Amino acid sequence: MDTLHLHPSASSGSSAALEKRLQEFINSASKPLVVLVGPTASGKTALSIEMAAWIDGEIVNGDSRQLYRYLDIGTAKITPSEMQGVPHHLLDILDPREEATAFGYQQEALAAIDTIHARKKVPMIVGGSMLYISAVIDDLEFPTEKDERQSLQARKSLKPKENVLILGIERPRAELMKRINDRTAELCEKGWVAEVDSLMKRGYTAHDPGMKSHGYREIIAWLESGTPPIKELQETISSKTRAYAKRQMTWWKNDPRIEWITLN
Repeated sequence: MDTLHLHPSASSGSSAALEKRLQEFINSASKPLVVLVGPTASGKTALSIEMAAWIDGEIVNGDSRQLYRYLDIGTAKITPSEMQGVPHHLLDILDPREEATAFGYQQEALAAIDTIHARKKVPMIVGGSMLYISAVIDDLEFPTEKDERQSLQARKSLKPKENVLILGIERPRAELMKRINDRTAELCEKGWVAEVDSLMKRGYTAHDPGMKSHGYREIIAWLESGTPPIKELQETISSKTRAYAKRQMTWWKNDPRIEWITLN
């Protein structure tokens, strides 16, 4: 499929083309699985809700940081009102002291997908955690539950997979960088620093796996350093987020299975 150029309005002709593509896929697959990937701040959440309404879908979280309870603002976790009635799975299933693993995610995600299929609904994996999503759609095998580094080299050949449609969101680079900068500032305004401070007061530390999440560790260091200007903190987080977005696109750019959607 040629790259689709979408605008936010579902009434646009390009959105109609995406809906048509989804319906064609659903009708041709015995147990369809839709996957929506894209760099951080690209607009996956809003588009996924729109898509779920079109195909009677249920969303399986594909963001490793959103597996954690209490990490809400900094992970831009979807709120109940934003879900608009669309069921979501694999949110808030780990305590920040627990280790998230691709192996554990793979098992939980496959179980959620089976449950959704049993209800005659369409499962949709939505997120940006590259290895975690690959663990599901590429049937990665892990030597042990904790030994995941080898799986980076063991990632299977990227062959078309029956019953799986992989869609990817892309944006012009300058636009994506601006969205990342703006979102960092917005999350801080929403209380990200206060969220981290509250977690520290509850006994969580920088050594806990969940608290090592992107942005959280920077805020912990910022709080412990005597809180220099907030703009410095925001730029540090934005810079690391921009680098992460680049790594995400590098991971996906050579995957011929992905049908790209350009949002602008």
